[in-house]
Amino acid sequence: MSEVVLRIRDLNVTFATDAGEVPAVRGIDLEVRRGRVVALVGESGSGKSVTSLSVLGLLPSTARITGSVALADGGTLRDVVTAAEDQLVDLRGRVASMVFQEPMTALNPTMTLGDQVAEAVMNHERVPRAVARERAVGLLRSVGIPDPESRARQYPHELSGGQRQRVVIAIALACEPRLIVADEPTTALDATVQAEILDLLRELVAERDTALLLVTHNMGVVADIADEVAVMSGGRIVEHGLVEQVLLDPAHEYTRTLLDAVPAAPPASAATRAPSLSRPVPTGSTGSTGSINDPEISTGSASGREVVLDLRGVSLDYRVQGRHVRAVESLDLTVRAGEMLGLVGESGSGKSTAGRACLGLLAPSEGEVLLLGASVARARGRARRRLLADVGVVFQDPGGSLDPRKVVGESIAEPLAIHGRDGRRLSATERRARVGELLDAVRLPAGAARRYPHEFSGGQRQRIGLARALALRPRLLVADEPTSALDVSVQAEVLQVLRDLHAELGFGCLFISHDLGVVHELTDRVAVLRSGRLVESGPTAEVFSAPREQYTAELLASVPTPDPGAQRERREARLRLVSGAASGAAR
Repeated sequence: MSEVVLRIRDLNVTFATDAGEVPAVRGIDLEVRRGRVVALVGESGSGKSVTSLSVLGLLPSTARITGSVALADGGTLRDVVTAAEDQLVDLRGRVASMVFQEPMTALNPTMTLGDQVAEAVMNHERVPRAVARERAVGLLRSVGIPDPESRARQYPHELSGGQRQRVVIAIALACEPRLIVADEPTTALDATVQAEILDLLRELVAERDTALLLVTHNMGVVADIADEVAVMSGGRIVEHGLVEQVLLDPAHEYTRTLLDAVPAAPPASAATRAPSLSRPVPTGSTGSTGSINDPEISTGSASGREVVLDLRGVSLDYRVQGRHVRAVESLDLTVRAGEMLGLVGESGSGKSTAGRACLGLLAPSEGEVLLLGASVARARGRARRRLLADVGVVFQDPGGSLDPRKVVGESIAEPLAIHGRDGRRLSATERRARVGELLDAVRLPAGAARRYPHEFSGGQRQRIGLARALALRPRLLVADEPTSALDVSVQAEVLQVLRDLHAELGFGCLFISHDLGVVHELTDRVAVLRSGRLVESGPTAEVFSAPREQYTAELLASVPTPDPGAQRERREARLRLVSGAASGAAR
């Protein structure tokens, strides 16, 4: 058996609040050994993040802790719970280090990346600054940052999300700790970037014999990297065992519920073989992959229905530091009444920019956006307002999109107060009645109208956002990453509500997401964007089962599945695809 680097015994954490003490963790027992990855999984509020923060003594002063959290230091287990602050400072970074969920928050925006990594070295070692900076470059190189000498002189905002997360990992590795605690390190990342970060963590554990405590709610991530998994619910560990045992034959009902809520991954055939180029390739304005408007690739269920959204050769530019940057190039998209179109791609592919254009928030540099047959750009005054009243929008962050000073009933009623209904203004009584109908439609009690956004969970806030978006019975709904920040079970609830309302109301929906599992489960058709260009489109089942493009195949192979054996196959398939693409580029 390898060395124990973390031993938690009978850990209890409660928080002092105005309403009294609230228990967060109850009687946790857990061990993590060198060279092993232990995943701590559960929904928001299960206690997993509180447990991870207790490992480094990072809980706030309102927390009351009993039990022991011991870290191995030079052959001795040192208790974090009873350690003085100067002892904790010594342990952090040297013995155990933390990788946080949001790298932009974890990094200092006013310091160069090299200085931040060097600072982590100098916190524990008496070395000249020049030596620390040289070490920083080496650490950036070891975590896969390209051209680390130049990147070391850059600031966090100049890197992508995945590169920033690599820098945070480099800081965590600066003093070669025995244990890394990673709290949701891939939640905000695209599938391909997530896969790269998981590859990096796997390699670091193997090469450095480091222990990894991974906190996540993503069962596919657990299957991809973990050796063991502990499932938390209500502050307790309800199941713990080897990853194959827990994921394939769960003993606890809660574990089964979590696994049942995971969206089905795209078909394995798409992830375990190269793209098929033998099928007929439709021609169209997007070149070899055809236009999404082609009759050949339209779904029969929506064919002939009213076109509610039509993008014709749309190009979109941003002005950055005095120069124009093209975010979307010659994009053709059509959404008909009653269908859902998934718009997918990595961060920076242009999908959210395209969504902004559909909402009239960004004017095309070229081409035209038509809503219900009318040009958004040419509409003015009342005509424009009437046109956009037929469009609802659900944002990624429901907390940020709801006014914290208004009760949710006021937020839901706001579109009704501005636009009225059927050409007439509604009385306060009529608006309240409509709010009650909408809350019932998204499965929230009528009393929710009198409460504020902070009194609801993330999933409930997202349902409130959906109710507001549908207040005017829009004919088009634009949903931009509406479930990316939610736990799998909460995500499943929100998606079911969206699915039911879509079936009842028959609106067209542009569903923007980087979660291909959700897109596979929810949408009729899919369009794949890469660097602002449409590279592939068609019925979701067809594109996901037999992609034409290498890029699409790589995206599909990057989607993790909670079956450890199947996930190994998908990972190997992705690595073969990436290797093949690199070899082709070299030739």
